[in-house]
This record gives sequence, C-alpha cells and structure tokens, in this order.
Amino acid sequence: MEQPKNRRNRRTRAELEADVFDAVRQLASEKGLAQISFTDITQRAGIQMSVLLNNYKNMERVLDKYAYISDYWLHDLFDEEHPTDKASEDILKSTLKALAVYLYDNLDMQHLLVWELEADNPTTRRMARSREKHYRTAIEEYSHLFEDTGIPIDIIAGLLTAGTYYLILHRRRSTFWGVDYQRRENRERLYTALDYLCGLVFNALEERNKVVEIARRMKKEEISDEVIVRCTELPEETVAQL
Repeated sequence: MEQPKNRRNRRTRAELEADVFDAVRQLASEKGLAQISFTDITQRAGIQMSVLLNNYKNMERVLDKYAYISDYWLHDLFDEEHPTDKASEDILKSTLKALAVYLYDNLDMQHLLVWELEADNPTTRRMARSREKHYRTAIEEYSHLFEDTGIPIDIIAGLLTAGTYYLILHRRRSTFWGVDYQRRENRERLYTALDYLCGLVFNALEERNKVVEIARRMKKEEISDEVIVRCTELPEETVAQL
C-alpha cells in the first residue's frame, strides 16, 4: 500500500481534485468504490478532513464527481468509427471489440461497472441509464434489420456485451472455463470469439433472407401458401405477407 502524500498547506482547486481522484482510483483498486470513506481519502491524499468537507460535503458528491469525469468512455467508444445509427455485421463486430479493448485498458471504467452492481443510488442509476441511452439507437437499428426473423438480436447483443464485461472484470479472480483472460493470447482469443459469434448471427440472417426470397419466387409461381410453409418452414404469417 502506498504511503499517504505529505500534507501541503495550500493547493489549487485543480491540484486538490487531482489528488482526491488519484486517491479514489488507488482505493477503488484495493477495496472497491462502495467501501471508500472520507477518512480513507484524507489519509491517502494527505488532505485535512475540513478541506475535503468544504469542497465535497459528503462521499456521495465525491463519487458522483468521480463518475462524471470518468464515465466518458461511451462518448469515445461510439464515434464515427463505431456509429450507433447504422446496423451491419462489421459495425457490430468493431463496436464489440472496441468495447472489450476499452474495458481491458480503463481502470476507471472497471471501477464504475463494479460499483454500479454493488450500489443502488442516484449516481449508479444515472450511469446505467446513460449507457442504455447510448445503446438505444443501435438497438433500434439492429431490431429493424432482424425484424420478423425470429432472431432476438437485442438479447444476443446484450449477452455478448454482458459476457465481455464479466470475463474482463472477473479475470483477476480466477480462470473462467479454464481460460486465463489475463494472458495476452486469450485476450486476443476473446476478440476473435466476438467476431465469430457476430458472424454466426449474420449468417443466420443471410440464410433466412435466402429462404424468404425462395418463398417469394414460389409464390410468384402460384404455389400454395400451405406448400411454401411446409417446404421452407417459414411462419404462415410471413408467407401470407409475401
């Protein structure tokens, strides 16, 4: 454990805030955000309790500010390279990989996600809603692309995202299904697996679209809906609408 910093009589506001949040990051790695106290911060940062109270009033304000300055990753992640207003196999693959890379390398993001699971308060609820807001456009675009296919793309994308969160956050505890995600080669295997699973989903979409096109041609040949349903195994409602 690092020794507390030497106390200083005067600090600028920027220096004070930098020292406070440096202490928060260190303590979060050791015990988690939910377990940090004002006393922990004063000891680690070498700040008098009265100074900390005057600037932040309580721990809720400290953590809310930490979340505000740290929970920027979605804004960086969903940019022109990984847009949320388009839906395609390549965009889903690149976005999921970018999420995994970002989470592996960003301790603040890791601390916030763990805290979000540990604590129910206005700040953690705000973070969760903000993240969902960023996902919303992507969900709508992919849901439209997979509409009437029977492929639950919203749930599949959620499982891939949540699984990525868990495997990376859990990696310092133990292996998972025998895989050590601390090792560089398995980190790369995780990225490859995300690509592979996205590919399976879009292959299923492509195959389904081919079957629909076959059914459409059969209908033009005036083959009965009953026969088309039996041959293609498409739902009756889908065939009727062709």
